[in-house]
Amino acid sequence: MVPTFGHAPTTKPTPARVHTAHRALILMFALLGVFLTTFLSRIPTIRDLLHVSSSGLAILLLFGALGALVALVVAGWANAKFGSRALLWWVSFAHLVSLVVLGLSTAIGSPVLFASALFLMNLAFALSNVPANAEAADVERRVGRSIMPQFHAGFSVGMAVGIALGAAASHWHVAPVWHFAIVAVAATIVRLVVIPVAVLDGTPDPRVASKSLGGPFATAGAEYRNRRVLLIGAIVFAAAMTEMIASQWLSLAVVDDFGQREATGDIIYWVFVASMFSFRMSGAGIIDRLGRVVTLRASAVSVVIGVTLFAFTPTFWLVPVAVIFWGAGAALNFPIGFTAAADDPRHAAARVAAVSSFSTTAGLIVPQIIGRMAEWVPLRHAMLLVLVGSLAAFILARAVRSDRHIFRSRRAVERAVGSELLERQMTDPSAVLDAAGEAIPMHRGDKRSRLR
Repeated sequence: MVPTFGHAPTTKPTPARVHTAHRALILMFALLGVFLTTFLSRIPTIRDLLHVSSSGLAILLLFGALGALVALVVAGWANAKFGSRALLWWVSFAHLVSLVVLGLSTAIGSPVLFASALFLMNLAFALSNVPANAEAADVERRVGRSIMPQFHAGFSVGMAVGIALGAAASHWHVAPVWHFAIVAVAATIVRLVVIPVAVLDGTPDPRVASKSLGGPFATAGAEYRNRRVLLIGAIVFAAAMTEMIASQWLSLAVVDDFGQREATGDIIYWVFVASMFSFRMSGAGIIDRLGRVVTLRASAVSVVIGVTLFAFTPTFWLVPVAVIFWGAGAALNFPIGFTAAADDPRHAAARVAAVSSFSTTAGLIVPQIIGRMAEWVPLRHAMLLVLVGSLAAFILARAVRSDRHIFRSRRAVERAVGSELLERQMTDPSAVLDAAGEAIPMHRGDKRSRLR
């Protein structure tokens, strides 16, 4: 039984209840960010304590991606069977245990225990991420405007807090075992209080529970054959590359390639996260003003500038400038991708899970490539792999459009609609067309006979 703390499940929330859930969900995303970067902030120390190379570290990170992949297989079923409230509540304890054991593995120098804990932590993270994003999409629809970037901004705030705590722990030489345990206990307590407030309904849905086992893979026939879902998935894959390479390797590159301390590497990664946060906070206005496609392409250009400057800068003082461009470009890719996947409320949860599987696939592939490349070239040069994803996102950007004409420009659609309108009006003066080219029957004398 999950405590409600005065916020019982409801399918007809008041505006005040939606507003409260909105704020609580932002905090929920922030806590997920804290859990993630608590571990990432100590990557250089973890590598040294476990006595592994960059390629060895990449193999250990693979177990985390496998945990996320397993979670996606059961996430849809678990969310429908138990409800998002219960799922988020009980997974909180798995998150707690995994982070504590992760710290313990560094104290005893056990790569096997580290890999096992990382598997559990990413399993818990993915089992939290899918229902959290589905709840965020539900709140966004009820609010009626583009607020998804705000939730991801909350995630960025949590990341910044986790990085700051990691930098402080590194500066004061606090062992990861104590650092991780303290953060895990504190964040779990807050999360348990927030969950009932953040979830509007979150009750089990027996109508779909029996059909959801297998997660995105169970819906392959319905979703993976959807061309738009595949293209959005490719964009999410690129977005995962952009953030993942920064989160896993940026601080290590600062230590190895620029000869700086771990705390300095954390500060540089903090600048990256702060840049992401700034653009995510203003993301709704940017997307509403420029549109999804233009925003996505501008983001790709910003990433290219940042990553290229980071890889080839001759002086360290340009590194913060580089990561500002990089972070700005990475800020809105995930929010745009998940919002586009959830455009149709009937398929929102399945499609969010489906495109999430592309992010998980990136987790299986990208760290291995970077780790292997770092054995042959400087790590910051290996990180140029991000450019491949940015180019793909730029080319495929039209897939995030909400209309069905994803392969034609807006002007081409308008020209086609205009031509069809003239032709149809010549044969049937009582009908006009909507913006998608569909006929709108009009009655004689109706003064509203115009394009919608």
